[in-house]
Amino acid sequence: MKIGILTFHHVDNYGATLQACALWSFLNSQGYDVEIIDYRPLKIAWMYFRALLPIKRVKSSTSESKKIRINEKCLIYISRYCKTRRFLLSHVKLSDKKFYYKKALKYYHDKYDVVICGSDQIWCIDSFRGYNSSFFLDFVSNKTTRKISYAASFGNTTKLWTYQKEIYKLINQFQTILVRDSNSLNIVANECNKKAIKVLDPTFLIKYDALKNPPKIKNKYLLLYVQAEMEAEEKDFIKLLAEQQNLTIVSVGRYEQLAQINLETASPKDWIGLHSEASYIVTNTFHGTVFSIIFHKPFTVFIPSDKSNKVKDLLNDFGLTNRIFTEKLKDKLFKKQIFDIDYESVSMILESKIIESKKHLIEAILQRTIDSKSHHG
Repeated sequence: MKIGILTFHHVDNYGATLQACALWSFLNSQGYDVEIIDYRPLKIAWMYFRALLPIKRVKSSTSESKKIRINEKCLIYISRYCKTRRFLLSHVKLSDKKFYYKKALKYYHDKYDVVICGSDQIWCIDSFRGYNSSFFLDFVSNKTTRKISYAASFGNTTKLWTYQKEIYKLINQFQTILVRDSNSLNIVANECNKKAIKVLDPTFLIKYDALKNPPKIKNKYLLLYVQAEMEAEEKDFIKLLAEQQNLTIVSVGRYEQLAQINLETASPKDWIGLHSEASYIVTNTFHGTVFSIIFHKPFTVFIPSDKSNKVKDLLNDFGLTNRIFTEKLKDKLFKKQIFDIDYESVSMILESKIIESKKHLIEAILQRTIDSKSHHG
């Protein structure tokens, strides 16, 4: 059986890269002939490419010191992008053909037995990516290919507005819809009149022993993985926690002034290793939260407004909403409870959800075989 995956994969984002790798790895481990369809929408590819353009594009009026800073940022981005790309190419199989235009995807309208869209926020129509019908599999033939989603998410989109009729039509051509969060579940039910099932992000489905580089940091450390800007009180919380627990502050993927060690060009393997060995993790990202749970780490989450849906939903599922930062949390710093997470009960919930998620995915893939057998029977 040949399976194609359509997701976000051509980025320097750790979470997007690891979810693509995880879904491919799980399906490959089940014996399927699976590949990621190498689709890079031109508008998005250009946005990432622009960061790679050399310093000569900087205006001549720009000061020398600013030119140097811009150039340094460019080099950091190039380094991280190259490491992320190398990781992906060495751990997944991409389709032979690479596409930048929607129309070109029609080449794959009948090349797979199953096409899976997801995971990640591929259905978020309010992001800089905008609405793209390709991620609703409009290029796939219903006659030859089974359409399913796995852990697809609408992100912070809550209404489909002018796209409702078109998305309704496309969603109703799916045989199985598996989504990542309750918001997406509700949109599919309320605006598309279709039943969806909530499953785990694919990063929960695989093990990471062979995918991590142990960090070369001698001291115990607090890992900081943030993408959005932090508030002053959040920075104060990090400094106070690190000071009290005698932890070195290590920032990964982004320069933070309050960190003693900044690892802006860490590879995905380095990123995983840093999470696995941290004494404490502070993040404002979905996948930073996911890997804190995977590695049973004490952690605190800052929640930016654009991530509140998915992060709160994830924490709620595991009974971990008390890990969300509030000013009151500072009072607990002097008590041991900030480090106390009942990972025994979290593990029971997680193991059950992993089994369910794998079962839903495999059943969705095999449904065509089951249908055809029962039909011929």
